[in-house]
Amino acid sequence: MNQSGLFSDYLLVTDMDGTLLNSEKDISPENLAAIERFTQHGGRFTLATGRIASSVRRYVNRLPVNAPVILSNGAVIYDYEREESLWVRTLPASCRNVLKRVLERFPELGVEIYARDGHAPYILQDNETTERHRRIEGFALQTIRLTDALSEPWIKILFAWEPAWLDEVSAAVNELTGDAEVVWVRSDDKYLEMLPQGATKGHALEQLSRQVGVPMERCVAMGDHLNDLEMIRRAGIGIAVANAHPKLLQSAVHSCKHHNEHAVADVIAWLEERIKQRGW
Repeated sequence: MNQSGLFSDYLLVTDMDGTLLNSEKDISPENLAAIERFTQHGGRFTLATGRIASSVRRYVNRLPVNAPVILSNGAVIYDYEREESLWVRTLPASCRNVLKRVLERFPELGVEIYARDGHAPYILQDNETTERHRRIEGFALQTIRLTDALSEPWIKILFAWEPAWLDEVSAAVNELTGDAEVVWVRSDDKYLEMLPQGATKGHALEQLSRQVGVPMERCVAMGDHLNDLEMIRRAGIGIAVANAHPKLLQSAVHSCKHHNEHAVADVIAWLEERIKQRGW
């Protein structure tokens, strides 16, 4: 087998927080070295994250990303080389009514609104959880009121609260959604997101697969939380990190090391052995 093209038929897509990044929100030297080797041997590598373009840029600058990136939990596919969105899904106007109903029921929720043309979210309601989120991602504070004129369309709405309280919100959203064409995903214990229909990471991966010319059966997708579930299910090789939500561990074809133990490097080593053994 020609080692120079060992991974040439594969697309490796990894979630960031809880998967690629360790607990310090950093990329380990072991993961970086393995990804560089993967791309040097012909592999296509990219990220799939709930973050937006401005938040991800500093990581893209450090990584050998050679395919467009899935952002906003699947609502956007962004090409950093061309500096443009290649695919976007936006929330319907009816999302405003859903938002009002949610806030009437749960007035202490933190709320971040992500507009299509925004470089940072608008903070509709701030709490300790949104403040922490803003600190981690380096967002500027942009506060608004729901009555303000806000650029539309919106990409997503993020609700933030302590996990036990957010569990109550999660249990009520189907009732509060009504007939609005939106979907809900728990992207973290402290984050619940309202997204457009057809805007999961799984839907975006299918679109990206067509764009880069790698069939889904050769797409390797890694994740840890429920916002990664559709991507894990739809990828030809769906992989859950050891610290993943139980539903991901049940759906994945393979489980790798913990995100603090260089999970991406572990997967690349596993994939290499699988290719050599099976002649893929």
